[in-house]
Amino acid sequence: MTSRLRWVITSILACTMAGWASSEGVCANDRQPEPGVPLHTILEFETTARLLAILLDSGRNVINEDLVLLDERERAEKDFTVDLFERQLVDVFRSRSGIDLLDLEAARIPNRAKKLLKELVVVSKQVVAEAQPEINRRGGSTKEFIPAIFGARVGIRFTERTHVRLKQTALAPRNPLNAPDAVERAALTAFADSSYPLEKVISEVTAKSRSLRLMFPLYTTRKCLDCHGDPKGELDRTGYPREGFQLGQNAGAISVVIQIRP
Repeated sequence: MTSRLRWVITSILACTMAGWASSEGVCANDRQPEPGVPLHTILEFETTARLLAILLDSGRNVINEDLVLLDERERAEKDFTVDLFERQLVDVFRSRSGIDLLDLEAARIPNRAKKLLKELVVVSKQVVAEAQPEINRRGGSTKEFIPAIFGARVGIRFTERTHVRLKQTALAPRNPLNAPDAVERAALTAFADSSYPLEKVISEVTAKSRSLRLMFPLYTTRKCLDCHGDPKGELDRTGYPREGFQLGQNAGAISVVIQIRP
C-alpha cells in the first residue's frame, strides 16, 4: 500500500455526530486504514480537524460581521468586547456544528476534540483581547483587525501551543506567508472548480509522518465582497487590490495538520 491514503472527500458534518457516521461523504464503510493506523483513530482525528476548522472560521465570521459596526463607531470605546465576541462565537459555532461550546462534555465528539476546541476558544479570546487597542483607537479605523488578521494571529498562537497547525491559504493569497504548498494547492484547485460540491472538505492521512491533513473550503459572503469583490483591481479599505470575487465563490481554505498520536 502506498504511504498515503487517497484523497477523501467528506461533508462538513460527515462523521461528526452519531458515532461519526453520515449518509454523505466518505465514512467508515468506504475507507481502508493505513498500516498501523486504526480506522477509528483516523475518523477521530478527522472529526477533530474538521471541528477546529469550523471554529476558526466561526471566529472569522464574527469579526467579519462586526467590521462595519466597529469602523463606524465615533466614540473611543467600542462595544466589541471579548465577552461579546465569545457569545457570538458560541452562537455561530453551534449553528454550524450543532455543538455547544459551553457544554462540550456532553458532546458526542472525541475527547481530543473537546480539549483542542477549548484551547482554540481561549486563544481566540486572547487575540481579541490583545486587539482592543486597535478596536478602540480614537478616531481610527479598525482595518488592521480584519478576519484574515484574526485568523492568522489565532492560527500562529494555536499552533505554538498545541502543535496542531492551523493555516489560512489561497491560490493567490494577499499575505505571502499564506502561500499554499503543493498538497494545499491541489485541494484549492479542486475547490475553485465551479462543479466541486459545496462545503465538502478534503482530507489525507500520511502514514510516514503519521499525520492527518484536512482542507476546509472558505466562501465569500456579502461583507467579504466589501474588500474582495468588484471592481477588480480597485484598492479596498486595507489598500489591497480587489480580487473581483462573486458572492459564494470559493476564496481559499483553512489547512489543518494534526499528528496522529494515541
